[in-house]
Amino acid sequence: MASFSIIIPSFNQDKYIRETLENLALLKKQAAEKNINVQLILVDNCSSKETAIVIDDFKEDIDNLFIESDKGQYDAINKGLKVVAGDYWTWLNTDDLIDIDGFFKIVEVLNAEPDIDYIYGNVGYIDANSKFYKSYTSGNLSLKKLTQTDASISQPGSFFKTSFTTKIGELANYRFAFDYEYILRLFKHHAKVHKLEENVAYFRYYNDSKSGSKNFRFLEEQYTISKLYGRKSFSRLTFMLIIRIIKRRLFN
Repeated sequence: MASFSIIIPSFNQDKYIRETLENLALLKKQAAEKNINVQLILVDNCSSKETAIVIDDFKEDIDNLFIESDKGQYDAINKGLKVVAGDYWTWLNTDDLIDIDGFFKIVEVLNAEPDIDYIYGNVGYIDANSKFYKSYTSGNLSLKKLTQTDASISQPGSFFKTSFTTKIGELANYRFAFDYEYILRLFKHHAKVHKLEENVAYFRYYNDSKSGSKNFRFLEEQYTISKLYGRKSFSRLTFMLIIRIIKRRLFN
């Protein structure tokens, strides 16, 4: 039976972290009932008192707790990676949720096909009030697609094989698009990938979120990273990124 580790990078998210930790505590409990081990690793960047109080309420559910300064989200996840004990791992932001039924579908697939290195599925979008409003799929990913036509990925709810990712290293030093770079690295090293049609997570999209802020620096990082992985100067992705960067610089 495969085991799983979930890293939770945390910083001043008192508005949503309780809902996220409740979700993970329930997932861990239901997994234990099926003899599936789920390790919860929370790495908090010395958050506010309000956030600290919530974290304290879930100390019994958290297997590894680090409260120390970090250099950003990528660094917090890398700290968690050092203590990952599961056969597969992922990270979950403190405003997102894992779809528990989707998680057990992932478990079922990985137990049947243990040579999978990266598994992902569909993601539901929720708003600031946790209301579901759409489902999203990035389709069938490949290195060519992600560097030439569409840089959209599905990280929330996805899982990576620990023995495989140990060989390719930690997350790179990017503020916004480190997940994009990491998934490109997986493909570059010929990871065996599996796409689920089921929903596996809920991504919270709202004005104050890092992804919802429409920060042009996210697109600039994608532009830089995609070039490192073979983006062609006259590709569709090049054109789209340039247009979106200009638009966001002018109007945001």
